[in-house]
Amino acid sequence: MSTSQDQVGRLLSLIPYLQGHPGIRVDEAAAAFGVSPAQIVRDLRIAWMCGLPGGLPDDLIEIDMDAVEGAGRIVLSNADFLSRPMRFTRDEVMSLVVALRVVAEMAAGDSADAVRSALTKLEALADTADTRRVAIRVEGGAGPVRELLASAISQGVRVRLTYDGLVRGRTTTPVVDPVRIDLRDGAAYLQAFSLDRQAWRTYRLDRIVTVERIGEPAGDHGAPPAPVREWFDDQRGDNTVTVALRPSARWITEYYPMIDTPGDVVVPDGWEPATFPVADPRWLTSLLLRLGDAVRVVAPRGAGWDAVERAREALALLGPGDRDDADLSHADPSGAGRAG
Repeated sequence: MSTSQDQVGRLLSLIPYLQGHPGIRVDEAAAAFGVSPAQIVRDLRIAWMCGLPGGLPDDLIEIDMDAVEGAGRIVLSNADFLSRPMRFTRDEVMSLVVALRVVAEMAAGDSADAVRSALTKLEALADTADTRRVAIRVEGGAGPVRELLASAISQGVRVRLTYDGLVRGRTTTPVVDPVRIDLRDGAAYLQAFSLDRQAWRTYRLDRIVTVERIGEPAGDHGAPPAPVREWFDDQRGDNTVTVALRPSARWITEYYPMIDTPGDVVVPDGWEPATFPVADPRWLTSLLLRLGDAVRVVAPRGAGWDAVERAREALALLGPGDRDDADLSHADPSGAGRAG
C-alpha cells in the first residue's frame, strides 16, 4: 500500500525519469518503480496538478492523460524546472549546516566521513562569518564509545557497558542488546534491552565509560518503546522541583534539562528560579547536597528534607569543633528552605 509520503518521494523521481523516457509505457514505468500500473496512473493525476507557484495553466506540469488511458503511454511536458539544479538560500544553507553539525557530533564510521564531507562543501557555500556565529554542543560521549555502539547495533551483537549512573551515584556493568542511539535535549542516549533487568533501558552516552563485546548475538525483544517527543514530556507534573539558585550554581541550568517555571514563583533578589523534572528523588538529594547553600528549594514543600537529614547525619560523624563550623539554621524543616 502506497502512503502519501511514499508518493511524494516517488513523484520527485518519477518526473525526471519520464522526461528522460518520453513516450514510455505505463507498465514499463510501473516496473521501474516497483509499483502497479494503476499506482503510476494515480501518481500522474497528482503530478498533473503540480508545478510552479501561481497555479496558472503555463505553471503546471502537462500530461496527456488521454494517451495514458488510451494507448497506455506517458507524454509529459512543461516540467523542465525539475531538472534544473536546486539553489539554496542563505537560511537554507545555514539550517543544513546546523543540522549536519549535530549529526557530525553523533555519527561514526563511514557515516561520519560522509557527514564531514557534506558539511565541508556546505560551509564553503555559506558566509564564513555566519557559520562562525553558530556553535553546536552535543553531549555525545567519547568517539570510541560511539564507534563501538554503532558497530554493535549494525551487527546485532550483545555488549557489556561500564556505566556511571549519576542518579544512583554508582558504576554498574549491565549486559545489554543495543538497538539505537537517540538525540534528545542536546544529549545522546542509547536505547537498549537490559538482560539484567529484563526490560528496556536508556543510557546516556557521556556516562558510558567502556563498551565490551561479549561474543553473543543480540536477542529479539520486539520493538523498543517509541521515543517521546521530548525527553521529559512523559513526566507527571508532580515529579518536578522548583529551586532558587545563587550565581555560583547557575551552571546546572546548562547541564540538566529543565521545564518552564511557573509564573507565580518568587525568589530572593540575586537568585534565579529553575524547575527540573525529577525521575528519582535520590538524584534531587544528591544535587542539593552538592550545591549546599547555593540552592534553595521553593516547591514543593518538603522536597529538600531528605538532603537536610543526610547533611545532619554527616555532621553527627564530625567532631564538636567541626560541627560548630557547620550551620544548618537556613534549612527549613518544611522543605521550603535551603538544603545544607
